[in-house]
Amino acid sequence: MAIIKLKKKAYEHNLKLIASKAGGFDKIICVFKDNAYGHGDKILVPIAKELGVNFVAFKNEKEAQNFKNLFDNILILSHIPNGDEKNDFIYALNSKEHLHRYKKGTKLHIAIDTGMHRNGISLDDMIFVFDEAKKRGLNILGIFTHFACSDEYDPSFFVQRENFRKAKDLAKKLSQNKLCFHSHNSSALFRCFKLDDDELCRVGIVQFGYCEFEKSLQKVLSLYANKLSQRILRKNEALGYGLSFVANDDISIATYDVGYADGLFRYDGKGVLALANKKPILGKMSMDSFSCEDMGDEICVFDDVSSWAKFFNTIEYEILVKLNSNIPRILE
Repeated sequence: MAIIKLKKKAYEHNLKLIASKAGGFDKIICVFKDNAYGHGDKILVPIAKELGVNFVAFKNEKEAQNFKNLFDNILILSHIPNGDEKNDFIYALNSKEHLHRYKKGTKLHIAIDTGMHRNGISLDDMIFVFDEAKKRGLNILGIFTHFACSDEYDPSFFVQRENFRKAKDLAKKLSQNKLCFHSHNSSALFRCFKLDDDELCRVGIVQFGYCEFEKSLQKVLSLYANKLSQRILRKNEALGYGLSFVANDDISIATYDVGYADGLFRYDGKGVLALANKKPILGKMSMDSFSCEDMGDEICVFDDVSSWAKFFNTIEYEILVKLNSNIPRILE
């Protein structure tokens, strides 16, 4: 059976590094959306709690439900307001048009559109939103934004950061609450010289070892596959769908039990897609399996998805979040 192994020490190392950069565990919002970016939230969330994290974020209420008694603060990032909001959670307001749909007393963090133009309200709408929220009995506890290019050398990062500072100044005038501010995501935290004293950071994939601005992070996840069958592929014999791989010499091959139905990208047999040990996958990937040189009963498919992301011209996030939640995950 294919299995995902999670390195506890690597995860703890990364969180401690984040806390050191941010100024303490109380300055961290750990984002565990989409099953902790494919890693397994039920395994990793309690470790973050043990280390001192007390503010987390999820995509929706369903994800957060299992952890509502574990943390003082849980932010729901992608909630569609329905009038049945829970007091256990804080909800992101992503559109001013949604204000009338929240239940009275709902706790909110207001998303500010500082230039990404995906979610959030403009600085010009902040007075209206704060006034309207007060009229409707909604409880604004903080504001936040998301940087469009924090992982790229693009000047818009600095423009957005300045826009958010303006939003913070205005929010402080509009609210009687001591507000929570957070703008720096994974890349932004390690790109900035120092996190502002009045801000938390909101970190996602950096927890799991991926950030181009910090090389001492450790990868947490490794995917392993187990042997289904083995054989000798003779010279000039072909392998798999489309018979796309032809052996130049006799070779001992094996088929292993993970494929594109398990969340791996479908390899079409073109180019060289290498496993963790640098050996290539042979022929096209199947729904539930792939073939390669026989390397024993269990092999590591990858322990760092960067090379796979590069091969498929995508980002590490996409490779990780597609890993099927039915693959067992174990903590080492």
